[in-house]
Amino acid sequence: MRRARAFAVVGALVLGAALPAQAQQPSFTVTFGGEMRVIGYVWDNVSDFTDTADGKFKDSDSRYFQRFRLVTTVESADKRAKAVWALEIGDITWGSGGGASGAEYGGTTTRVNPGVGGGLGSDGVNVETKHLYVQFDVPFVPGTSLLLGAHNILFLPGPALPFLDDDALGIQLNVRSDPIDLQLWTAKADENNRQDADDNDLYAARLGLNVTKDTRVTVEGLVVNQQCFARRVPVAPATTGTCLDADFGDTFWIGGTVGTKIATVSLDGTVVYGKRALFSAANNTNIEESGYGINVSARAPIGLLSTWINGWYTTGDKNRIVGTTASAARSPGTGQDFSTVSNTSRLNGDSDKLPIPVKGKSWGGVPFVAEALFGHRTLGGPEIGQSLYQDPSGTWGVGGSATYALAPALSVGGGAAFVGATEDNGVFGDHVVEIDTGATYAYNANLSFQLIASYLIPDSGDDAWAVGWRARFAF
Repeated sequence: MRRARAFAVVGALVLGAALPAQAQQPSFTVTFGGEMRVIGYVWDNVSDFTDTADGKFKDSDSRYFQRFRLVTTVESADKRAKAVWALEIGDITWGSGGGASGAEYGGTTTRVNPGVGGGLGSDGVNVETKHLYVQFDVPFVPGTSLLLGAHNILFLPGPALPFLDDDALGIQLNVRSDPIDLQLWTAKADENNRQDADDNDLYAARLGLNVTKDTRVTVEGLVVNQQCFARRVPVAPATTGTCLDADFGDTFWIGGTVGTKIATVSLDGTVVYGKRALFSAANNTNIEESGYGINVSARAPIGLLSTWINGWYTTGDKNRIVGTTASAARSPGTGQDFSTVSNTSRLNGDSDKLPIPVKGKSWGGVPFVAEALFGHRTLGGPEIGQSLYQDPSGTWGVGGSATYALAPALSVGGGAAFVGATEDNGVFGDHVVEIDTGATYAYNANLSFQLIASYLIPDSGDDAWAVGWRARFAF
């Protein structure tokens, strides 16, 4: 009897110790990822291809940037739901944006806002929210998931870059039933006055078909509902502040992509047509900009070589000087257009130039093809004065490049591109030729270094050049 009681006591103690341990077992998993990168640039004449004297708004610059991103993913034990938070610090320009000290050297001590803290003292309150969303499987609907929050939005992905690649807060629905998949998303561009129906919203749909293991086709559409999308800036004596609306469907893009692989050659293509309502201050009314674009690429390994060929055509207009920007940027609280109207001028009539949904968030070329002109997308750098930063609208071009592996950790490469203005002239005249070269070195599995040097020869104006480098630690 005593032995039985002893076993019972021991069993109770073991069970009592096991139950709290079991209760403490995690019902979710937490993972981290991200990157730290430092970028340096020096360039001359890239924005206007014109030599200028010292102190006369010189078209040259040299800067250092840095950015840190941390992605935290919390996933449920059954893998059916997750929350994602991506924070970002940067891009911080060294010596700019304020710090703890250094006002005596011409800087400021402002520490709050994104990108600050680059000044002497190196203090900045600058943590940004890049992504913040919850995603989960829809109950009782296999292959369906719903995403809510701030996330990456893509429209017409490929061949080298999506036609639209940005981040926004909204809702995304994904339905997959191989070989067909469907994505529907809506995102908020501007709320404006919450009590008014003056929002700017984006609505997109993508229907994808995996024709074979190596061939995929998509058909996609994007509509921007612009409510009170342009407001006259009050200028005496015309201080009316009139708000002009665009009807639903006045601004839209439609297109498709195709990607396939033949032996070792990857082929990709994108076609798009867009129409956008704009506000003409000259006419005090809405005007229309519409056009189309085609972007194709081929990628193939040839021994130790990796080769690219890229070509594109976008419609233009003689009244839109390629490489300039209209002063139609949105000002917070004014109800103006949700993005800067890129590469346009003299907004006084309808145009057949291809409109871009969001400035600086579109096509930007492939490695070593017009790198400096389109914004050094390979380096992932911010805009520093390129006349066509992530926006080829109004141009056509063709280019090719190749990289060669000198060693497992070291590769070198180069390429050339011919870029022309579709209508009339750009800031480079009728065309510009760009030659790029560079190298990539992998220090280890996480740390890599990249260098790109570019030389641009315009049809009209002075030659331009740029050198950029990047150190990237990915984890």
